[in-house]
Amino acid sequence: MQTGAPKRRVLVTEPVHPAALDLLESAGVEVIGPLAGPAEPLVAADALLVRVRPVSAEEVGMFSMISKHGVGVDNIAMQAAEAAGVTVSNTPGANAHAVAEQALMLMLALARGLDGQRAAVGPGKPAPRVPGLEGRRLLVVGFGASGQLVAGLAKALGMIVTVHSRSLKLARNAGYPVAPDLHAALPQADVISLHCPLTDETRGLLGAEALARLPQSALVINCARGGLIDEPALIAALGAGHLGGAGLDVTAVEPLPGDDPLRSAPNVILTPHAATLSDGAFRRMGMMAAQNILDHFAGRLKPEFTLLPQV
Repeated sequence: MQTGAPKRRVLVTEPVHPAALDLLESAGVEVIGPLAGPAEPLVAADALLVRVRPVSAEEVGMFSMISKHGVGVDNIAMQAAEAAGVTVSNTPGANAHAVAEQALMLMLALARGLDGQRAAVGPGKPAPRVPGLEGRRLLVVGFGASGQLVAGLAKALGMIVTVHSRSLKLARNAGYPVAPDLHAALPQADVISLHCPLTDETRGLLGAEALARLPQSALVINCARGGLIDEPALIAALGAGHLGGAGLDVTAVEPLPGDDPLRSAPNVILTPHAATLSDGAFRRMGMMAAQNILDHFAGRLKPEFTLLPQV
């Protein structure tokens, strides 16, 4: 940055890895934040680094650039940002391994009956038989970085993997059977794992009809976005004994209220949108988000990290 030039200002909404803040400050950027909490108002700056805090249509124009710490941008008013000429970037691939780990953890905990096994520790308590994952049919919905990793890990465990995605070419090239029609594929899915973005088209993707098409005792795994699942329909399917369980790292409302019926639904494992919070992923996301800001200031933001303006 040229000597004497005014410092660029970056507002950080939530805590990020200290190395990301160091990267910005070492480049001569003034860092504002992280903010005290979601109630603290945003202040105008040259750029915004945001994790999950909603950025409204009225707020996006306060910044020339918004750098998403992560992949999904459903918390950003994208149409308003586009209309205002705001640049928006994200960090694809930075958290893929962590999300895949979380999805597999939830899958294994349900399929191996972790709660039942823990309860059986003690004299005279028989260990429960469990369905396991070997030989079970997994439907991966979304074949981005985390979906690809989950497919590979599941295949290594002996699962039969099928992929449904907007583009099926990559999955075909990787040797996986593909399912162009999601609803037609659901009856063949012992386990379904969601790895797709939340859009107008995918909101409520797993509703009552879709859940009813899953086989008896199927498992539902969601480490993507809560809005992909109709939660009342999921609770009903679990309560009726149709589903074998659900592992959810994300919910429609976050944090999940203490009296939310998901908390008392049978055979549900809930985690607090923590899939991306492994040490490596958290650092990578922060560093990529910070570097995207610096690259934007320098006029060299990489196209593969640029969501707006659309090329």
